Amino acid sequence: MTPDYAKLGFKCGIEIHQQVDSHKLFCPCQSVIRDDQPDFVVERRMRAVAGEMGDIDPAALHEFLRGRVLHYEAYEDTNCLVELDEEPPHPLNREALRVALEASLLLKAKPVDEVHVMRKTVIDGSNTSGFQRTMLVAVDGVLETSMGPVAVPTVCLEEDAARIISDEDGRVHYRLDRLGIPLVEIATAPDIRSPEHAREVALKIGGLLRATNVKRGLGTIRQDLNVSIAGGERIEVKGVQDLRLITKVVEGEVARQVMLLEVKSELLRRGVKRGDYSVEPVELTSMFKKTQSTVVKASLEGGGIVLGCKLKGCRGLLKGKLGPQLAQYARALAGVKGIFHGDELPGYGISPAEVDAAQKELDITGDDSYVLVIGELEQAKKALDAVLGRCEIALEHVPEETRKAKDDGSTEYMRPLPGSNRMYPETDQPFVEVGGELLKDVSAHLPELREDKAKRYEELGLGAELASQISRSKEAALFEELVEAFKDVPATLIAQTITAYPKEAEKRFKADLGKVSDEHYRQIVRLYSEGKIAKSVVAELIAKVSENPGEPIGVTAQKTGLSKLTKAELQGIIKDVMGANPGLNPGELTGKVMAETKGRADAKDVQEMLKTSKG
Repeated sequence: MTPDYAKLGFKCGIEIHQQVDSHKLFCPCQSVIRDDQPDFVVERRMRAVAGEMGDIDPAALHEFLRGRVLHYEAYEDTNCLVELDEEPPHPLNREALRVALEASLLLKAKPVDEVHVMRKTVIDGSNTSGFQRTMLVAVDGVLETSMGPVAVPTVCLEEDAARIISDEDGRVHYRLDRLGIPLVEIATAPDIRSPEHAREVALKIGGLLRATNVKRGLGTIRQDLNVSIAGGERIEVKGVQDLRLITKVVEGEVARQVMLLEVKSELLRRGVKRGDYSVEPVELTSMFKKTQSTVVKASLEGGGIVLGCKLKGCRGLLKGKLGPQLAQYARALAGVKGIFHGDELPGYGISPAEVDAAQKELDITGDDSYVLVIGELEQAKKALDAVLGRCEIALEHVPEETRKAKDDGSTEYMRPLPGSNRMYPETDQPFVEVGGELLKDVSAHLPELREDKAKRYEELGLGAELASQISRSKEAALFEELVEAFKDVPATLIAQTITAYPKEAEKRFKADLGKVSDEHYRQIVRLYSEGKIAKSVVAELIAKVSENPGEPIGVTAQKTGLSKLTKAELQGIIKDVMGANPGLNPGELTGKVMAETKGRADAKDVQEMLKTSKG
């Protein structure tokens, strides 16, 4: 049954982060992602320090307490000292600023008079400096949607973070290829009314951005979702890359908050108090000396221990409910691989006898449950502290969190939401004036939106579906070039030549489309315009071109028997077909002739010649 989102007090906003297709934001390095071995690695650690008001950002403190060692992988030819935070940033990339201004004006937002670069504290290791440079470009935009207008309070320009390569045993490897790539950030107000509406908003903003000079492909655009319901709190879900998952992520987060509110209500009904989770862990190692659980046995053989603690009133509220939240906190704050809890035991090789012994030692009665952690002593203690702390929170509220979107549409705890006092001016960058000639020039050369482009293509004769497909594809520029250059060729045929026919060539003739260039498509359309090929051979000709891409296409068409029949050749075939089939009507004769030509003639030409021959 679909929830009544309005009744739930549903609120949702979205932040879109889109990479700009240019060099990096504060240095001239190329914005390229690399998979070859880095040339050198730099090792560092991050520390959380108090700001000018004396407060430490909770998200920064969370990352500092994880005690991770950071390794930055870099390349001599595509990275520089700016990215390593060993040199001040260079002047702002004006091309990237222009793209941000274009997006702002397309959203009817008001550009600021001056762009001020700010530093935003980020010490998870993804920025070598410990902060991300960001700047406000425009305010008060609006996006029109099927469910009404959605406000866009801010459009920003910022630098992308380093790319995480591995994270094992407290040692994290980041690669600096992505660090510093310009990002346009578009943030909506919490005006989104349903999970499906969230997807529509993301699609519309993505389409708008793709009208500008931005990168394309997986990883070049990311969506962060802010979701809450009445009685819950704002949850930021980071890193949704697949638009198809947005609906599922939002639905899942709403369901998670509903569940947490129900768990809170049940715990309070059972009379559980905050002090009930101020318990000391109990070592249970001796009870598992003969365990058949491979997980427990491996840990004990490696010097680990078994620690457990009582969870007052939690029986039946852990599996598929509070349990995954406890496990995520334990993993994030202590680095353990997981926990065991009473709702899922016996299981995982842990026997009923071992469960009975553990419950007796922990004094488990009535509605109580328990949790077990296996590992090194200090790590296990830290994990249980995280579990008990999360149980205390469960009694009070849905905690504000930053969560990570996973590939299956579920989410996982990352860290607390950052505080508001983590932004301060970048002293190495001057203000940038936005008005004057720059704004006039951007306003005068705004790119065409996809939907407007699709409507224009329909006016050229394309069907709505094909027009939409071309407007969204990277072939749009080639299509427009060919339509302008070959006015005698139907626009639909040009569109099919660069979209449908290549797919047919790949499927039917096993064509290697990687060997077919835009210039090849230009030559194919030219041959059609000159009457040298029929449209029925285009797919096969593309396949033949892929086999010998260096050969002139006219030669390929001649050699492979795909060139159009001469008028005399076609007249000869028509004469033979008519002689062999004296009783057929014109439609039947056309089919017979086309079969004989093997695609080397156009049906229109055949029909015209048949009329002449009949006369």
